[in-house]
Amino acid sequence: MSRPSKLMLIHEQARSYKKIKSKDIVDSLYKDFVPYSELEDFSLELKTPSGKLIELVDDPAVIIGTAILKSTNKKVAIIGQQMPTSDDTRLKYNFGLVKADGYGLAYNMMEYAEENDLMLHTYVDTIGGDPFEYSAEKLQSWLISFCQSKMISLKTKSISIVLGSGGSGGAIAFQLAHRRFMLSRAEYSVITAEGCSAILFRSGDKIEEALEVLQPTSEYMLKYGIVDKVIKEPSLDSATYLTKTLNLIDKILVKTTEELEKSDTNYLKKVLIEKIQQVGQVEKGDHRYQAIAKKIRSWLPHAFKSATPEISHMQIALYGAEPHFCNDEKDAEGNITRPGCRKHFAKEDFQKNFFSCPYCEKPSPLGSDDYLDLLLNTDSFHELHSNLSTENIDARFNFYDYLDTRKKSSKRTDSKDSLVVGYGYMYDIPVAIAVSDFRFMGGSMGAVFGEKMKLITEHAMSEDLPLVSVTASGGARMQEGTVALYQMAKTISAIINLKEAGLPFISLLGHPTTGGALASYVVQGDFMIAEKKATVAFAGDRVVKLASGGRGVDPDTMTSEFFSKHGGIHLVTERSQLKSSIAGLLRITPWYQRYNADSE
Repeated sequence: MSRPSKLMLIHEQARSYKKIKSKDIVDSLYKDFVPYSELEDFSLELKTPSGKLIELVDDPAVIIGTAILKSTNKKVAIIGQQMPTSDDTRLKYNFGLVKADGYGLAYNMMEYAEENDLMLHTYVDTIGGDPFEYSAEKLQSWLISFCQSKMISLKTKSISIVLGSGGSGGAIAFQLAHRRFMLSRAEYSVITAEGCSAILFRSGDKIEEALEVLQPTSEYMLKYGIVDKVIKEPSLDSATYLTKTLNLIDKILVKTTEELEKSDTNYLKKVLIEKIQQVGQVEKGDHRYQAIAKKIRSWLPHAFKSATPEISHMQIALYGAEPHFCNDEKDAEGNITRPGCRKHFAKEDFQKNFFSCPYCEKPSPLGSDDYLDLLLNTDSFHELHSNLSTENIDARFNFYDYLDTRKKSSKRTDSKDSLVVGYGYMYDIPVAIAVSDFRFMGGSMGAVFGEKMKLITEHAMSEDLPLVSVTASGGARMQEGTVALYQMAKTISAIINLKEAGLPFISLLGHPTTGGALASYVVQGDFMIAEKKATVAFAGDRVVKLASGGRGVDPDTMTSEFFSKHGGIHLVTERSQLKSSIAGLLRITPWYQRYNADSE
């Protein structure tokens, strides 16, 4: 039998029961631990974006409290994710999946640390966030996003260490500290290798190939600037493994505490945002907008566009026009994942209703051009950075070669990647706009996506414009590994800068909005609008089944209406009402009052 590769070996070790766990560290390196439940003035509630209250209960997969670090005798706040330590504890720790309660309590602990001037220590060790109905009802994606934005903006100092599994958005929620460390036998990944194997290679046993795509090991994380330093661990089979690893972590904590105490928190925040925004950055160059190219294409006669296939005379005779059907959508097993009203109608009526069913308003995915036509005045859009593509990414980021996939996506749209950015007018209101294009690899977030979001926020700030984002995305792009995952933090940090400049951010959740997009910038909107009957979910149905051995999620919990009911979305409306709704919201902002006064 061939010897396992280094990637495979680390993958197996990262989840080993022998691996050091958060509880080992808390029990050994700290004293006088006080769980959050015994802390005075610690809130067990959290407000949703619309003002509803979420009541939080204990989540055994997270250790949250305060303690004194023995080596410094300083009191700190602690958030530690806890993976199973044996087969018997798998159920207790929810197989390493942190629930919404865990993220809500962690968010409140971050606030508690700020209020009490306590340094924050976080220990990352999870395969991801819990994707099921219970956590969805408590706004799992929103809480993961809010934890990220809170860590980035933290008014006290922080240290994070990735111990074993750094799984997806569930891990990044606690990892964005002022000093970021990772154990050498840990991994950090946008999706599990097993999930990547099943989706990308359509096979459950291509784990090694999936690991080569994901690049989850500490050496990649250090190279890409996702961690600041790697802590070299001894062999897991060593009799002194735990003792030596605890000693290494303790030394790092002591040294880093001394360094952080000499630094200003505002300076640390600025440096952290710079580090985050450099992950997947594009090489310097002239990437100005190419608006003229888009205008020329719009002037071309329809004869130059691809012809629509002729509809048979029999179809037209039967239905009176080219038909369209609002059918149920089903998974591979035949289960209904998104019900339709099953009516048929003229395709022309479907198009006139902005590609939504005229009876039940169930929407189909739109391309970026369609959204721009829907939301902006005719011929007012000017595209920025249209030439940016994966080829422009800084050379230190070496990804799996998926050029063929990108070429296929490019044939479906004029875009070179999944986000189109620019500016235009919405009635009389000038806006910056970012629109994801589902036709390009499912609107997935990669390095170009994150860079464009950063650039459009910078443009909005330089021109004093509000930002409107339109999202139709499956989440972070697994072909770019953890660099794609880190675009969650990159887009959030860009929105933080925009808000601190006093500019409005309106977020439109299109169909579908899932995964890393939903758990990042999308829910940071000052106001969040969703399309009626849009799919809105922490994870897509296929990803959930891969992570849970085939268990699916109730389709009713994966809708914009569900999340509106539970306080995560401010308004759900038909596509025909989106432009007027967004414009109406912008007109009541302080920015518009200032803009209107300056225009008079």
